[in-house]
Amino acid sequence: MKKYETVIFDLDDTLIDNHESIKYAFKMVLEVLNISYSEPMLDEWKRHDTLYWHSWETGNLVVPDYITKLEDKITYLRSTRFIRFFSMLRLSFEDAVSLNEIYCNNLGVNIKEINGASDLLNSLYDKYEIVIATNGPRDAAISKIEKANINNYISLLVSSGEVGYSKPNKEFFDYMIDNVTNKDRNKMLLVGDSLSTDILGGMNNNIDTCFYNPNNIIVPDEYNPTICVNKLLELKKRL
Repeated sequence: MKKYETVIFDLDDTLIDNHESIKYAFKMVLEVLNISYSEPMLDEWKRHDTLYWHSWETGNLVVPDYITKLEDKITYLRSTRFIRFFSMLRLSFEDAVSLNEIYCNNLGVNIKEINGASDLLNSLYDKYEIVIATNGPRDAAISKIEKANINNYISLLVSSGEVGYSKPNKEFFDYMIDNVTNKDRNKMLLVGDSLSTDILGGMNNNIDTCFYNPNNIIVPDEYNPTICVNKLLELKKRL
């Protein structure tokens, strides 16, 4: 097996059970709107959110030219998804900004780690540079890492919010490379559950990948992960 020096982990649904985090945060938004929670509505929100960010990643979602600051661009993107999802409420942009703040502030509250995550990190952190690369909000990521008690294993956290670009975009990976200790992409392994962001991101940026595939989905031909595992702890044997 190839000798790696840096192992890069996606966070949501790779190390942290993102379903529980989203569920709690979404409930807090509905409470403010006085809307009753239901599992089908949560599923609808998750589909909407996934498609929304995929549109951004593929260049099909445009930020108005008058928004030039990175912080304002991120606020626009994260808030506009609420306007679109709750279109029947005709939310103002200011209301959407408020809802986004509530949502993001609560993403890091109800935290449950993926089975084997802390054990895997504990076995790796003294041998490898451990990096978290997430498309989620930085503050929520920090809260998740701390509440899951895995912060001592992490050398670097990179989030799309600070970069201004998300995985799989080249700019995200260039920023990460600029900030890691090991600069050799041939000695990096990116571990993630998303084919379209993690695996494609690694493939497009000359970084080996490990597809965490707990549901045993069939990998389409256009993706070529270096390693596939169904359980996180399997990775110990593959490194």
